[in-house]
Amino acid sequence: MQVKFIGFEGHIMNDTDDRFMHGDNRQQDSTGSHGAQGHDNAHQHREQARQKARETAEQAREEALRRADAQKGFVADYISNFSEAVRSMAMQFKDQDQISLADYTYRLADRTDTLADHLRDENSESLLKQAQDFSRREPALFIGGMVAGGFLLSRFLKSSDR
Repeated sequence: MQVKFIGFEGHIMNDTDDRFMHGDNRQQDSTGSHGAQGHDNAHQHREQARQKARETAEQAREEALRRADAQKGFVADYISNFSEAVRSMAMQFKDQDQISLADYTYRLADRTDTLADHLRDENSESLLKQAQDFSRREPALFIGGMVAGGFLLSRFLKSSDR
């Protein structure tokens, strides 16, 4: 038996309409329990996908660090070669009695030697963390250093090709 109500503006509503308007779900369809189970399955699939993405990202990170460890010796050797070239330039400045320029270039050679040794001694993960920390503390200096380093490296590579 359906109970009819007269609603707003004189419309006739049945019992189902009244329950709908007031959020009453006394009458459930037969898929109610299956809908919740489908929601749980979808949630479980999302969690599995997130876990797989985390695992894949961690594997990619580990592979990148392995490759960086393999290449850092090569980079350290390049920096050492650059340091030798700078030291040679410092000797030329000294021979030309340009003592202040010779002094600056000797200091640059010493610092690049220190950098090459640091690269050889540290693992890639530690170096990455140090670079991230420095870039957060001194972003302008970090960017300027990267630009200057890139410029110097390109000049060094061009001169070593000759």
